[in-house]
Amino acid sequence: MSSDRNEFFIIRIPDTGSILEAVHIIASAGLTITRCHYNRSLDPDTAFFSVSGNDDGYKKGAQVLSDKSYLQKTITYPRNIRFTIKVPEIPGTLHNILTILNRYHAEINSLSFDNRGRYPDLLQVTLRVRESEKIEDLIEEIQSTYPVEIDGYDCGDSCDDGSQFYVRYAARVSEILQISDEPHLLKLLNQFSHLAQQLTEYGKEYQDTLEQILQNGIRLKETTNDGFYADVQIFEISDTLTLYCFQLPGGGSIFVINAPNERVMIDTGYGIYHTDVLRMFEHYHLGGINDFTRIILTHGDTDHCGASGFFNAPVYTHEGTWKIIETNNRAFGATSQDQVLEQVYTVMINLFAHMTPPKVCELLPPTGERKRGEFPILTTFSAGGYEFEILEGHGGHQHGLIYILCQEAGLLFTSDTILNLKYLSPERSEYNNFAVYLVTTVNVDPELVKSERKALSSLAITLDSELQQQGKRLLLCCGHGPVSIMDKGEMVPATEPVVYHHKP
Repeated sequence: MSSDRNEFFIIRIPDTGSILEAVHIIASAGLTITRCHYNRSLDPDTAFFSVSGNDDGYKKGAQVLSDKSYLQKTITYPRNIRFTIKVPEIPGTLHNILTILNRYHAEINSLSFDNRGRYPDLLQVTLRVRESEKIEDLIEEIQSTYPVEIDGYDCGDSCDDGSQFYVRYAARVSEILQISDEPHLLKLLNQFSHLAQQLTEYGKEYQDTLEQILQNGIRLKETTNDGFYADVQIFEISDTLTLYCFQLPGGGSIFVINAPNERVMIDTGYGIYHTDVLRMFEHYHLGGINDFTRIILTHGDTDHCGASGFFNAPVYTHEGTWKIIETNNRAFGATSQDQVLEQVYTVMINLFAHMTPPKVCELLPPTGERKRGEFPILTTFSAGGYEFEILEGHGGHQHGLIYILCQEAGLLFTSDTILNLKYLSPERSEYNNFAVYLVTTVNVDPELVKSERKALSSLAITLDSELQQQGKRLLLCCGHGPVSIMDKGEMVPATEPVVYHHKP
């Protein structure tokens, strides 16, 4: 028995009547349409359909749509061709020519013939054939009966009707991602269109959303190599422990705990920055891919875990985070009402950011009885003579999110629950807005994250108060923004970051 499946068709629309016929074909195949989108003012040639059904129905529907030249299998749209036919004064000539054109599913843009005009024996035609490789066959068949002169081809870029919008958009996606696999690009077009369609329900403009998606990828690409930079803070915690914080151009921070026999990385940043990060690590004498004893991922967003697969070190994380990585869906384990936004955003950002997770991961132990405040202690590890606790979050920002605490050293890694966004650079703030725009909120459970942040803040205030009695302060190591301390109820940078650039 065939299993149920959810698939999509991108359908070329030569006229509005073809939408009705395409829908009839889909329904006749026993498929249910779960989504459709068509915007003639944007691109009159393209309609998106998502369908559900079984394998047999999908194959049947795809075959009939293909036979009718409706199914879009390639990014490149058909070319326009202009030609002139010398026609004899024989009844039925125009009918014969149109019959040939119909056999090739030709879409006529213009037809001009006047036997009382300046050129009484000429029929001028402009058309396009969906299967462009059949253009020459069409011309050859006409030429077998009538003289034909080709006036020219037009790839469509100069058309005024905007029919090349998705072709041009796909070309920009391909350039950013450096991919040319057309089935993959068609799938991305469908997903990006779905995200844009969903966001119109929030008052966003469809075309603006598609542009925001591209700008996200462009920004990441522009901030690699010569465009790479990082804000760096270094803290000499003791003779045996040094903390490094690297704020990357886009996304979350990387933390390195450096000790004589341990070098721990907490979060890895985007995969697209991996080469740049290695150059930066070399500058700070932190070694390369073989020089870390462990990597800990606080959660499954690619700006925190996307480069973890490049390093030859055991990677530790929560089971929920590993599931998010495996399913390629940042909303896994959450009850988010905007599943489509979360799912498509995950696919998009993981591609643009070169998501490279490890093949295997060391999963943290399940929740036990020990707690630190409201947060269960999952396990501990040691570095530089200090004990670090790994705490389980509540799942407000993301399922499987963890915190890391070393009370003695005065370090609390808050992941994306407590952030110091006030001290982000304008460029980072602008980049962060891409995510907010595309998923409306970066927290998969906005209500839960409020109570979770309150509980974590309460724990931080208590710990900081205890440390102040010893002449120390609690360093809040935020997922975004500088390492900070509390000052009169406000988070301020614990030290002024130094900006790193690659040396020529």
